[in-house]
Parts: sequence; structure tokens; C-alpha cells
Amino acid sequence: MSSEHDARKGKYLYVGSLVLGGLLLAGLGVVAAFPFDLARGAIADRLGAALGAHVAIGSIERQEFLSFSPTLNFRDVTVRQPAWAGRGNMLDAQKIEARISILPLLVGRSPDIDRLVAHALSVNLVRDASGRANWGRRQSKEASGRDSGMALRKLIIHDARVTLRDEKRHLKLDGRLASDAKGLRVDARGQFHDAPATLALRGDPIASLETDARYPLHLDLKSPLLHLRASGHTQGALNLRAMTLDIRATSPNLAYLDDIIEAGLFGSRPINLKARVRHAQSSWFIDHMTGSIGRSRLDANAQIHKRNGRTKIEAVTHFSTFDFDDLSDAEGKAEARAREARIGPRVLPGTRINLSKIGPTDGTIEFRADRLLMSGSAFRSLSGRIRLEGKHLTVREIVAGMKSGRLTGEMDVDQRGGVAHPKLTLNLSVEGARLETVMGSPDATGPLRSHIRLVGTGDTIRDALGHADGRAGLIVQDGSVKKTVAVVLGQDLGKTLGLLLKNKKEMVPLRCLAIGFEAHDGILTPRTFLADTQISIGEGKGRISLASEAIALFIRGRTREPSGLRLKDPIVVSGTLSAPALGAAGKPPGSKVNTGSVLTAIGKSVGSALGLNGNGEDEQAPLPQKLDCGALARKVL
Repeated sequence: MSSEHDARKGKYLYVGSLVLGGLLLAGLGVVAAFPFDLARGAIADRLGAALGAHVAIGSIERQEFLSFSPTLNFRDVTVRQPAWAGRGNMLDAQKIEARISILPLLVGRSPDIDRLVAHALSVNLVRDASGRANWGRRQSKEASGRDSGMALRKLIIHDARVTLRDEKRHLKLDGRLASDAKGLRVDARGQFHDAPATLALRGDPIASLETDARYPLHLDLKSPLLHLRASGHTQGALNLRAMTLDIRATSPNLAYLDDIIEAGLFGSRPINLKARVRHAQSSWFIDHMTGSIGRSRLDANAQIHKRNGRTKIEAVTHFSTFDFDDLSDAEGKAEARAREARIGPRVLPGTRINLSKIGPTDGTIEFRADRLLMSGSAFRSLSGRIRLEGKHLTVREIVAGMKSGRLTGEMDVDQRGGVAHPKLTLNLSVEGARLETVMGSPDATGPLRSHIRLVGTGDTIRDALGHADGRAGLIVQDGSVKKTVAVVLGQDLGKTLGLLLKNKKEMVPLRCLAIGFEAHDGILTPRTFLADTQISIGEGKGRISLASEAIALFIRGRTREPSGLRLKDPIVVSGTLSAPALGAAGKPPGSKVNTGSVLTAIGKSVGSALGLNGNGEDEQAPLPQKLDCGALARKVL
């Protein structure tokens, strides 16, 4: 009984296998001979859903009766423009022959097209300012991870008309497209911004190519605003998702190049750049970029990834020479000149830090500048790491080499939360510097240390510091100062006159100079301002406005030995940070401390001592005999 049961079971399995195999073969036969014209409406609807537009197909004919890669003739094909793109059709074709591999349809993928022949073709491409394009198509998760394009092995197009209206790139073109035995050719004219532009694209013939074969491609976009030349290859014919190009770009402004490549770059002085560039999927790789931006000479590499609507940049930039002004275009410079004409020369930079126009961009840029092109500046080199996360920019590991010493620290610009104006935080220190280098004068020398921490809100560095709170400190210890300056600091009229008549260049020890400012709403007020020399000691008062850069300080002091006659008037420091002025012996700021100025002060000083001027000697808090410079350094720094 068991063997008889097993025999029947084996017979049923055999028959079942034959039936299943027959059904599978019948199904494959139906697929291989499927009359696509019956599904014309469904195919049009699927294409329309992918393009977001109405698609109409007059008829679909098979050239081969039985094939899993049939050649289909689509006749009277129209693709209407999406509603947002305006009236008319995106595509019109009298006939399109396409060889399609239909097996991917069985596993839910889009069919592969490896042969395309178009007759009486007209294509009108549109993209709006937000980046929405009528040629965009939905991609499956699996397809989005591949570098493969259309896998075209043959493309024949006889003199098609192509127009492009790309509002995001500010580019409009109208021209002819052909692909035949002579090769691929696109020639178009139009406008880039408001300037005339031409586009020429050349490629080899697309016929019997392997789907992953290197396909040479050459492009030349020419306009007075940008000349972009690219030469290289795609991996597969017209597979723009996998290509390598050598690019050369010249333009009066880096922003014009960014209109085309959409990397989130800034305005600048004229550029002359060349680079090896690769595109893989939705990422760009700049393997080597050299050239110039204005007077700045650079060598850089970068990776630019686009994921989920955001741009992420990772870059390393090395400048052999660098000028900050090169990172501002003509519009920015015009604004800066207008501000300077209105408010006068300024020391604090008017660099714009408002991030409101920054798109969905993140990234890190390591930079190094070997030589800064800044006339009259103590700074010689600069390096650091910039990190951008949306509306939050940080600059870390700042190292600015100086003629002596260096500045280190970090900067933070935060405009998150939809605020109108960014918050700037500066935390900077100076070590190993020299007072004479910073002042640009040998009248006072010595090792200098400084620390600044300021927080303010504004659209530029200057605006933010003009409303900043915080503190700033400076210390000089074991230096030297001209003896004339030291006795003027002590307000000793007799010694000042004697020195002016004898040795004007003699130096004396500068034991300590300690200055500590408190900042509130852009006003610097000294909480500590003490100077200690071998023969005098002094204290400063007053204020400095970071908004106007106006200086209003005065310094009073005394000599260590009794003075027969003291100068009544203190040392006055006025003017601006860009043009400070020093006044002493009662003379206006900017006047020289000489014999004439001292003689002028004698009458006032004698009269004050005798009470003839209506008041006696100005009261002054007692000053110590010697300053504890170490304790002051800890206090002000």
C-alpha cells in the first residue's frame, strides 16, 4: 500500500510540474509577445505619473513578434507641460523607436532602454527658481543607489529642436540637437542672466556601445559672465550620473559659476579656475582645483553631496596668497565703499555674516593661507576649520601668524530659530606678540599678550561688535619706553622740558602695562588701565565706542620722585581706531610733545598750582609704588 501511495504521489508531482512549467512558459510567451498597444493608456498614465504631466500616445507597434527586448514604435507622442511650467508641450514626436528590455518589469523595476530613434522631435525643458524641473522623474530606492543611467547603446535623432528655460540657473537656450553617424551635436543660443550665451556639446556617435563603455563628451558654455569648458567622459553614453570631466572656468564672479554647478558658493572677484571633477550618483568630487580668485592663489579639493534636499560640502583649501577682499563681489564692495563714505575709514571689518540667504547647506572647510595680502597689517598667515550646519557657522582652530607671535581662538555665527540677525561670538587670544609690532612704533616695546571675548548681534562683524558685550584685555611686562613718554606719563613738567632739550631717544624700563576693558552695548570702558615705568606710574579712564570706533581716553600719572611742577593736563588719546591721536601738555590730540607745547603748558600749570585758574590741583586717587603685573595679568586676561 505504501509503495502504491508513493507512486501516485510521484505521478501527481510530475504532472503538477509539467502543468506549472507549461503555465510558466505560456506566461513568458504572453510577455514575449505582449501586444503593447492594448496597454497604451496604462503606459501613458504611468509615464504621466512619473513626469507629473499628461502623456498621450497615438499607437504602439511591435517590430518583433516574439522577444523579451522588443523594438516598439511609439507614434504621435505628446507630453504636456506640467501646470506649473506654463502652456504647451514638453515633448512632441512623430515617431519614437525604442528597444526595451521588459524583464525588469517582472520584478517591479522600470524597463531598460538601450536603443532610441526619434523622428520630428521637439523638446522644451523648464525648471523654476525653486529647482522643480519638468524632466524630473521619480526613482526607486534601489535605482537611486546606482550609477547607471539610461544604458543607451544606440541613439539616432535627426535635427531635433530643444529649448531650455532654467530659472534657477538664470539660463535660457534655444537650439538644435542631432545624434547620428557624425556623432552627438547640440548647438544653442540664448541668455545667461541678461547676457548673451552660447552652448556647444559634442560627443561620439552612439551606436553599438557597451552600456558601461567610456563615452567622450565635450561642452563649451560661453558668455561674458562665464566661460565654462568641460572635456571628459561618461560611464555609458550620456550617463550623467557617472562622469569625469576636466573643467576650466573664467568669470568676473564665482557666483556665476555656482549658478551652473549649484554648490552653494559665494560672490567674489574674477576667477580663473581649473579642476578635475567627478560626478557619481548625486555627489560631486573635485579631486584637484587650482587657479586664482582675484589676487588669491589656491589649491583645493572638495566633495559635494546632495542628500534629502540638502547640500553637504567637505573641502580642503590651501592659498599660497590670500586677500579677504577677493571674497566680496562688486556689489559687496560698492556697499562697503558707500558705508565708508558715510561713516569714514574703519578698522573693524564690515564682512557680512548674515546667513539668511544660505540654503540647506552643511559642511566643513579646512583652510590655510600662507601669506595674507593685507597692507599695514601685523597679520601674515591664517588657518582654521569652518563648519556650517544650516544657519550656524563656526570657525575653530584659528591660527593667525603675526610679524611676532600669533592669534588663536574661535568664532561663532548663530542665526538659528528664524531670527532676523545673527549672533556673533568672538573668543581670541594673542601670544608671543610684541608691543612695537602691534603699534608700529619703537617708542614702546615689550612682549604682549591679549584676550578678547565679545558677543553681539548684527548683519556684519562691525555691526555685531558695535552692540557687543564682553571683555578685552592686554598685558605688557618687562618692556621699555621712551623716557620722554615716561615723564609725560608722570606729568612732570620740569623733567619733560629737560629731556626735550637733551636726550630725546633715551629709553627706560616699562615694567607693566595692564589694560582690561568691560564691553556693554559696544562701549569699551576700562576697569583696569595702569602703566608702570621706571620713573612714573599712571592710570587711564574714558571709553572707546566700537560702533563709531571713536576713542575718548585720558591718562593721569605721577613721578616716583617729587615734582617741582606738575603738568595740569592729562595725556589725551582721541580720534578713531583707524587714526588715533595723542595729546599732551594741554595741546590738541595729534600735536607733538615738544618744547613749544611744554612752554604753552607752563602758564596753565603754574596758575593751577597757585590757584589762579579758579581750582587747585585735581584730586587723584593714590597709586601704588609698584604694580603686581602677574596679578594684573590674571585679572585682565
